[in-house]
Amino acid sequence: MTFRFLSTAFLSACLVINAGCGNLLTGDDFSSRGPAKLEPDYHGEPTPVANPITVTVATKFLYRTLQFVPGAPGNGLLKNIDPTGIPIPFAEFHIYDSNNLRVQQGETDTNGLATFDLPKVAGTYTFKIFSRADNEFVKVRVLEDTYLNEPYSVSKVFTLTGSDIEGSTKDLTSSPVVAQADEAISAKIEGGAFNIMYNILLANEYIRRQIGKNGDSNDGAPSTNPDKWWVADKVIVYWKMGFNPYSTYNPKALLSYYVGGSGNLFILGGNNGDVKVSDTDHFDDSVILHEYAHFLEDKYSNAQSPGGSHSGNFIIDPRLAWSEGFANFFQAAVLSGTALYSNSQSEDGLPGSSKYRYYLDSYGYRDPIQGTGGMGIAFSLSEPGAGASYDGIENDLAGSGTFREVSVARTLYKSTRATTVSYSTGMPGGGITFADVWKVFSGEDNAGHSRTSPLIKSFRNYGTYPIPNAGLFNYLLTNYTTTAEWNDIINEEKQRKTTVDYAYRLQANGGSCPTTFTGATTEKQMYSSDVVLRSHQQMNNDFYLYYHGAAESETISLEYNSTDGQDLDLIIYYGGYIYVEDGAWANKSYIAGYSRSTVAGATESVSMMGRPSGFYIINVKVKAHGKTQPQLSGTATYQLKKDSTNLCGIEN
Repeated sequence: MTFRFLSTAFLSACLVINAGCGNLLTGDDFSSRGPAKLEPDYHGEPTPVANPITVTVATKFLYRTLQFVPGAPGNGLLKNIDPTGIPIPFAEFHIYDSNNLRVQQGETDTNGLATFDLPKVAGTYTFKIFSRADNEFVKVRVLEDTYLNEPYSVSKVFTLTGSDIEGSTKDLTSSPVVAQADEAISAKIEGGAFNIMYNILLANEYIRRQIGKNGDSNDGAPSTNPDKWWVADKVIVYWKMGFNPYSTYNPKALLSYYVGGSGNLFILGGNNGDVKVSDTDHFDDSVILHEYAHFLEDKYSNAQSPGGSHSGNFIIDPRLAWSEGFANFFQAAVLSGTALYSNSQSEDGLPGSSKYRYYLDSYGYRDPIQGTGGMGIAFSLSEPGAGASYDGIENDLAGSGTFREVSVARTLYKSTRATTVSYSTGMPGGGITFADVWKVFSGEDNAGHSRTSPLIKSFRNYGTYPIPNAGLFNYLLTNYTTTAEWNDIINEEKQRKTTVDYAYRLQANGGSCPTTFTGATTEKQMYSSDVVLRSHQQMNNDFYLYYHGAAESETISLEYNSTDGQDLDLIIYYGGYIYVEDGAWANKSYIAGYSRSTVAGATESVSMMGRPSGFYIINVKVKAHGKTQPQLSGTATYQLKKDSTNLCGIEN
């Protein structure tokens, strides 16, 4: 089966699309040494005990703090670990007797406390907490191996004495069960697994609170009414200390990724057993939440990203730009908007430490003596679009933000800040709520509209325009909210509230609607090691959305006139296409038809006879392959036609 990679060239993150991804689950520590074992059954419901002794155990996980002060030296994961840690909430735990028989089970509370009843039988017991949860608050598994499918666990042995069972309670909270973050103490560094799990809980808490599905009252208690309480579907996360799950594809690329359609995340644990110097992601909250956002997009939205390489300083496919941009935004929204991280005011008046408005990806441990470890990526989502560290778009065309992933992320982040605060140099936030963002993203709200409801115009159910991109998102958002401040952000980031820049819907129109290419640009490398020359997807291409009915046998034609030999091609892609670069034209599996005459000004035509009904993308493309900039300086004016009738764009 064809499989598509959404590798993150400048981000340590990745999305693999399609469930049948070849040998995805093979290689090294994730190798298939036979049939994979089923994950052990989940046991989180306590067993009633008559006349019990009630025992309370405290749990916590340790983690490496990511120190980041914008503009300061020495940023990265700290070598020393803060012993304070974070409680492990809502996680499954078991109690075993001296014969290793499970005698009780349950789930920790919001403070990481495990309270359970045991029969009044003196003896030695083992408390074990697992890196998984399946309840009203979060549904997640963090597993070590795709063969064994076992969760991580940490345990504590305790004893019930004769004097203990004479009473009714035993408090063991003074000596918590601890998941360690130091490989010198625990080789598996289970704290990494519980940190991954905790981030996914934070994301669920954030969404619940923002969309108003956080219970019938303010007590935070779950509700059986789905219109009042929200929790995401179960996600499975594979992670192993010192292991690069992407090594099967490319051992030189260290990446975390999500497998589209599977519900499985793979988080980077290091390389060849090393975590001290290698890139790791188990303590990089930005990366964990970024990948979880891909899971949410897959489960709750309309995930149409084609995959492929991408860079924060390059014009890319708008579907890819949207998917990556939303994931970049989501991690910052959760981290800057979660109570845990919001106890201080930043320098620009927004709640929380300023580092949580960045995308941060570290590598190794920061060692002031050896100099190992630091920040691989750090970019702000609150900086002005013009001259930004990535996607600085001050010299680009109008609408270029649709093609730029960090511009998408910045636009979403700044738009969802309050208008009463300034995100940079006096520019106010857009006053858009996350609830409205989620409404467009998923079609779900707190008024009884499910994610499949046709009453909400969203990516998931807006069938007239089935291809997600930033222009379509901005257009749909205007159905629910708009502010003057948001309009200013749209303009600053060179976004638009229309699909005119990408997937512009065509219809047959008796009138004339000629379009002109004025200049084009040469093909370029996305990054220095890139072996592919890439066409500018905005300047050199016009993309149109077109619906073809099965009974129709029309011919789509491109009629054009050009100056200085400007040569246009007509390419018709199937829905869900991958853009084909001229240097790799042998791959035509996503192309329904094309006409690429070498004679400039010749009419290009493609017959749609026999093609299945559905949406197609028509691409009018400037042929730039192998040409110099002077050769691309001319103009070309064209008209698209269905048989003899003009095709013109519809304004959304």
